[in-house]
Amino acid sequence: MAAVNDCFSIGSTVMCTTCFNEEFEGEVLAFDHNTKMLILKCRSKNAENLNDVHVLNLSLCSNVQVVKECNGNYVDDPQKLNLEQLKLRLRKTVQHRQTYLKSKNADVSPEAQELYRVIAKQFKNNEVSWQGLNIQIFNEVTITPPYRAENVVSTSNNKSLCNYIKKMIENFIINRASPDSNDMSTSSASSTASSSFTSCNAAAGSPVPANS
Repeated sequence: MAAVNDCFSIGSTVMCTTCFNEEFEGEVLAFDHNTKMLILKCRSKNAENLNDVHVLNLSLCSNVQVVKECNGNYVDDPQKLNLEQLKLRLRKTVQHRQTYLKSKNADVSPEAQELYRVIAKQFKNNEVSWQGLNIQIFNEVTITPPYRAENVVSTSNNKSLCNYIKKMIENFIINRASPDSNDMSTSSASSTASSSFTSCNAAAGSPVPANS
């Protein structure tokens, strides 16, 4: 945990590292000493003419440094924040972190953990779990090592779910082998599989994956 300054001047440039080892450097928009919450305006990684706004809990950050003090001429009021959008981003970030933590399994390869995250993204996170070395979905389908399509086993004779998982694994392997040349074909195949699976399960009353 870093020692947090009593105050950060609006307009100053601050750099810090989060507990996820992500480094941020940007202009201070606001700082609340009681909650140790700092709002930074950083250059967008996706567009040169845009900025990203990050809300950071400095109690969970390290290497907090003031790179450049404000010269005292900062007079612009901070732009109003879209609180609903912030809540949505927070919810998605929490879900992403939860999925990442649940995917960790010291007994399996990084590739298997990545496959777990791909599957968990398509279904509700609590419907995918590790059972030893096996990945289990809806308590109906099990994927055993080495986690290929032929290793998908249905414990409830749910053929539509089983086929859908097999298609996901095949697309996952294709993407890892050649992500650039297979993006469009993989996306199309995944969309077709999802549509087919949804139709089958709508008739059967089985759970449908939540695409997000």
